[in-house]
Amino acid sequence: MIQPNAVSFSSMAGKYLLTTLGCKVNQYESQQIRELMESFGLRAVQPGETADFAVVNTCAVTTTASRKNRQAVRAAARNPGTSVIVVGCGATADADRLAKLDGVTAVVGHQADVLSELRSLLTSRFAPTSSTRGETTSKHRNVSRNEVWIKPTDSTPQRSSILPLAFDASPRSIPPTLPIVKSPDTLAARIESFRGRQRAFLKVQDGCDASCTYCIIPQLRPRLRSKPVSVVVAEAQTLVANGHKEIIITGIFLGAYGRDTAIRKRFTSKGSPLAEMVCALAKVEGLHRLRLSSLEPGDVDDALLEVLAAGGCCVPHLHLPLQSGSSSLLRRMNRQYTRDQYVDMVERVHRALDRPAISTDIIVGFPGETETDFQASIEVARSTGFCKIHAFPFSPRPGTAAARWSKTYVHSTEVRERMRRMAEVERECSLDFRRRFIGEVERVIVENSCGTPEGAGGRQARFALQDEDLRCIYHGRADRYFEIHFESDAERHAGDIVAVRIDRVTPTRTHGTAVEAPARQVAP
Repeated sequence: MIQPNAVSFSSMAGKYLLTTLGCKVNQYESQQIRELMESFGLRAVQPGETADFAVVNTCAVTTTASRKNRQAVRAAARNPGTSVIVVGCGATADADRLAKLDGVTAVVGHQADVLSELRSLLTSRFAPTSSTRGETTSKHRNVSRNEVWIKPTDSTPQRSSILPLAFDASPRSIPPTLPIVKSPDTLAARIESFRGRQRAFLKVQDGCDASCTYCIIPQLRPRLRSKPVSVVVAEAQTLVANGHKEIIITGIFLGAYGRDTAIRKRFTSKGSPLAEMVCALAKVEGLHRLRLSSLEPGDVDDALLEVLAAGGCCVPHLHLPLQSGSSSLLRRMNRQYTRDQYVDMVERVHRALDRPAISTDIIVGFPGETETDFQASIEVARSTGFCKIHAFPFSPRPGTAAARWSKTYVHSTEVRERMRRMAEVERECSLDFRRRFIGEVERVIVENSCGTPEGAGGRQARFALQDEDLRCIYHGRADRYFEIHFESDAERHAGDIVAVRIDRVTPTRTHGTAVEAPARQVAP
């Protein structure tokens, strides 16, 4: 939560709209933005209401994402009285294009301290003073043209299309429940809760310089930063205190936590900062489940495996993007591993953990991908036994090396056919993995009942399964990531931890029954 400038909380009556596109990091950063806006007294807009202030947190990973960004901005700007602010990777990559859209008040890229700029904009919008209307004082810091674009208005001095924003860092009186972070670095800012979700994301790292040839992110977030372990632990304690039993650690390049580069051959320090941070988090009292987001083979060292194998709240699930099973394509992608290194890493994970769930990402139709290359991806997928495969058709992102290789693009018809075949492999792998647990009791954190949006809370809906058998059907996720729909005679609520016996699996669902026996402990 970020401390607002001098404002009168009692006089605030504004409404906000927050739209989020993209990855887990974006979702976390949107929670920071939500808490900032609510610290100013704004409340989330309800259906049929008009927002005074709208923030669109954008993505830039593909051309499709860029199109969705513009659609989201136009939707937020439908009401002429709404001030629309665009942030996120899309704001950094496509600032000029987004700034030209009707209704956009400002575009704030990653080069700026986004939360500080939003704080200034909120102050000038809802508590205008003479010092926040484009005037420069000793407390105002300079903003470069690459950081913030502000559309001039009739009441704004039009000295240029880029205006300096005021940031008053002096202490103010705010509700005592809101933590104050004095550092201007947004990575030091914490959140109190992850509203609307049982699982909370916790961002611990930002930035990447690895430069995969299909990825634009190193150009948008090049500066690597890591949140100190003490801050990570304190934030986790707050999230747990506010009801979150599961935390997912995330970052732009999580394996570079505690380092100043994501390029492993340039690592200068020894040890495993990521393993040390995970070990500290695993000791947080009341945390039942700790999960890591995306990692690469080189990130999963012996120290990290030792921490994960120690049991406790660390779950036997890792998301390890493969991208391709072809070593030649991995080189073209500028990935930092070969096919053999990936397979070796998976074998080490299986030796360390009890039947681990491994999910992955695979790019289909990367420039130059042959049928042999694609078959190599299928072979690795089947031999690994992924619990989940997120397959994506290659999408050229302007500004990346791969986007320039148009002469080797795979025809769209072939890409669609390969996507279909990969989807079949995904269904096979998922079904085979889940079948291994039929008859066993797994720990499930309840998310919602069937047909009820996650986080809705309250009493759960009841469904008639048989003529004289009324039971509740609930939904949640097991330690090994797969979802379970289960029946229960007793009423369950979102966030409850329930022992569920897995009765049967289908290609699309896992079915179970709540039992009184405790969930089986995961062996190290």
